[in-house]
Amino acid sequence: MSDRNELGRQMAEKLYAAERALDAALAEIGDLSALMTRGRMDHGIAVVVGQEALEHVAECGGALTKARRALVEGHKQLARDARLMRIAWTGLGGPLEAKPEDGPRLAPVGRLRQAA
Repeated sequence: MSDRNELGRQMAEKLYAAERALDAALAEIGDLSALMTRGRMDHGIAVVVGQEALEHVAECGGALTKARRALVEGHKQLARDARLMRIAWTGLGGPLEAKPEDGPRLAPVGRLRQAA
């Protein structure tokens, strides 16, 4: 590693990749849940069919949501540590900021966030 800024850049890249992967997994779980329920209704399949499978899929969604929260908290801590150590890693979109390909930036509104 040539310098701490390079390390920060590499860590930010991996962090963003992990965040995208978790979001993609959550989206796929949501899509699967929707397909299971809508598909059952569209094809006239009894509600009892696939109930246990749906519960397991929903459990995965909950676990991934908790994992996402942990990653967000880790992101915040990395951002604080980078600031304290004067490590520049904000060139990739910045800690807790969306990169251009991630879509619109969010503006804080109290504890909730509103699309800008």
